[in-house]
Amino acid sequence: MKKIILCLSVATTFILTSCGPSQNDAIKYNDQIVSVQKSLLPIHEAFIDQIDGHNVDSLKIVHEQFTAKAKSTLEECQKMKDFNGKREYLEAALDYFKAIQGLADNEGKQIVQIMTKDSSQVTEKDVADVTAFAAKFDSEYARVLKQVQDAQMAFSKEWKFEIKAD
Repeated sequence: MKKIILCLSVATTFILTSCGPSQNDAIKYNDQIVSVQKSLLPIHEAFIDQIDGHNVDSLKIVHEQFTAKAKSTLEECQKMKDFNGKREYLEAALDYFKAIQGLADNEGKQIVQIMTKDSSQVTEKDVADVTAFAAKFDSEYARVLKQVQDAQMAFSKEWKFEIKAD
């Protein structure tokens, strides 16, 4: 009886340890992160498009939407768990969403405050500030985007699947 129990225990342990996540599970995990990121892109792009300052009311509305969406995508990503005990890809995604929220809350807000002034009140310093805020916005976005893309590539190599560009 002891031999049977021991054999069953060993067999059960072997089966349970060999049932880790599959390549398809990794693809689904990747797709989940990408889906959250893609849900933010339209409003992010709409905000960038509105910075031209032609429609002040639209700029304010789109900035509010961008800020709210940045917050909700960060919260959605924070609910995700690591994959197979590793957090590198998830941490890169979290850094990305934190940076986007920070950009919306800080640089984006400051750009909107300046761009919504009456044109007679806009100073040369304001124009220089908008340029500086926009440059920081672009460079920070590029940095965190590259970071998450690099983590995604490492993740896809580890789990042996291809990343297809849309």
